[in-house]
Amino acid sequence: MPLSRHRVLLALILLGNAVAFAGVDPITQAMTALLGVALVWDLKKFPPVPKTIRYLLIALGGLWLLQLLPLPAMLRVLLQPGFASVMKPGWASLSLAPWRSIELGGHLILLFILALIASRMAGTRSGLPALMLLIGATGVLSAVLGLITEGADPSKVLFFRANVQGGGPYGAFVNHNHFAQGMEISLPAIMVLMAFALRRLPMPGAMRQKAAIGLLGSFVGLGVGFGALLRSGSRGGALFFLLALLITAPMWRRSIGGGKIWLRWPVIIALVLLAGSLAATRLPDLRERMSTLFLVEGVQGNSRLDYWDATLKSFRRAPLIGSGAGSYPYVISMDKPATGTMILEQAHNDYLEWLSTTGILGAAIGLGLIIAMIMMLQPGRVRRLRGDYRYPLAGASVALLATALHELIGFGLQTPLNRYMLALWIGLIWGMAHRFKETGRSRKEAADEL
Repeated sequence: MPLSRHRVLLALILLGNAVAFAGVDPITQAMTALLGVALVWDLKKFPPVPKTIRYLLIALGGLWLLQLLPLPAMLRVLLQPGFASVMKPGWASLSLAPWRSIELGGHLILLFILALIASRMAGTRSGLPALMLLIGATGVLSAVLGLITEGADPSKVLFFRANVQGGGPYGAFVNHNHFAQGMEISLPAIMVLMAFALRRLPMPGAMRQKAAIGLLGSFVGLGVGFGALLRSGSRGGALFFLLALLITAPMWRRSIGGGKIWLRWPVIIALVLLAGSLAATRLPDLRERMSTLFLVEGVQGNSRLDYWDATLKSFRRAPLIGSGAGSYPYVISMDKPATGTMILEQAHNDYLEWLSTTGILGAAIGLGLIIAMIMMLQPGRVRRLRGDYRYPLAGASVALLATALHELIGFGLQTPLNRYMLALWIGLIWGMAHRFKETGRSRKEAADEL
C-alpha cells in the first residue's frame, strides 16, 4: 500500500485527535485546521462531488452568509420576531452569536475538505482499503486507550483524558455516549476490512496468507471495539449500532446470490464470544440503563423531552431563518426548563438544534442532503456492485444509519473526532457514486445485446 502525503496528513488528523482528547481542545482544533489547509494544498484536482450535493452545499453556504450579513433592526424583527427583546439596535447580523456562526462555518469547511480527500481516495484501488484502515485504526486506538485506563476511575470508563491527562470531568469524548458513537462510526470500517479478507481467503498462495493476516487483525480489532462499546455503558450506542447492523445486513450480499456463507458463521460466533467476554461485567449495568433511555444524567426531574420542547419554543421565535448557526447555547436560556446549576448547551437532538438555529431554510437544506445520501445508498443499487465496492458502501450505510439514529437523542457529532470520521464516510460515498452509473450502463448494454 503506497504511502502518500495526503494519507500521512489524514493519519495525523485522525490518530492525533484520538490521542489528543478527541479534538475537543482549542489547540488540537487549530492544529487540525492547519493540517486541513495542507490537505487542500496537496489536492491536484477537485475530486468528484455529486451535482445535487454541490447545489445543496452552495445553498448551505448562502444561508450561512445570510445569517452573518448585517441588516437593519426593522428587518431583523420581521425575520426573528421572538428575539426582538434581545436584539442589538441599528445594523447587526441575523445570528445572535455571530462569532459562533463563524466558528461553525470553519468546522463545516474542514469537514468538506476531509470529505474531498476521502472522495479522492475512494476513487483509487489502493486508496479505498487505506481509508478503511485509517478509520478502523482510529476506532481501535480509542477503544484500547479506554480499556487500559478504565481502572483509573470506573465512573469515567474509557475516558483517556480524564483518567490519564487530568482533563475535565467529562473526559475526552464529553461522555460515554460520544465514545460509543465514535465506535459506531469506526467499527464498520473494520467490518469492511474483514469482508475483504474473507473474500480473498479462498485464493491460493500469498493472497491467502495476506487475507489470513487481515482476517485475524480485523477480528481482534472488531472484538475489542465492540467490547469497548458495550463496556462504555451507552444505552443508545449499543441499541442503535445493532439496529443499524440489522437494517443494513442485506447490503453486504450481492443481489444475484451465491457466496460461501458458511465461512462467515464461525467468525461471527467467535466475534460475539470475544466481545461478550470483554463486556460481561458491564452488561447488567447496560441493561439497567436501557430502561432510562430518555433521561439526562445529572439533572433531576428533567428528560430529553423537556429539552426538545424548549428547543421547539426557541425555533418558533424565528421559524424561517433561525437564531444563527451555532448560537444554541446563547439563546436557549430564554426557553430552557429548570436545570438547577447545570448550563444547557445542547438540545440532546442535533436535528432539533439545527432546526432551531437555521430555521425552515436550514432544515430544508439538511433534509435535502439526507435524502440525496439515501438515494445514493439504495440497497438495490449497492447490492449490484462487486464486493470491493459493495462492502465499503455497506459499511458507510451502517456508520451513517447508526449515527443518524443516535443523533435523535444525543449530540455526539459535536465531538470533533466523530464528525471527522463521519465526513470520511460521506466522502467515500461521493467518490464511489460513479460506480452506480457504470453498473447501470453495463446492465443497459447487456439488455441491448439480448
